[in-house]
Amino acid sequence: SNPVHHRRTKHIELDILFVRERVALGEFRVLHVPTRQQFADVMTKGLPTDVFREFRSSLCVSTPDAPAAGGVSI
Repeated sequence: SNPVHHRRTKHIELDILFVRERVALGEFRVLHVPTRQQFADVMTKGLPTDVFREFRSSLCVSTPDAPAAGGVSI
């Protein structure tokens, strides 16, 4: 048994219960977000170039002035 892992999972379980209660009370509304609109994916997954550029633009991140290592352009 790992007490650190248990604390983390317990925290997640409490968060889920909190959200479920709020949804049941009508205080929160949970909406589906299509995969192509998951902004977290830009930080965690390899994306097609067009999707990456769209997310990068939405986050107001500009391209670097200097070329990337190995002459790879973005």
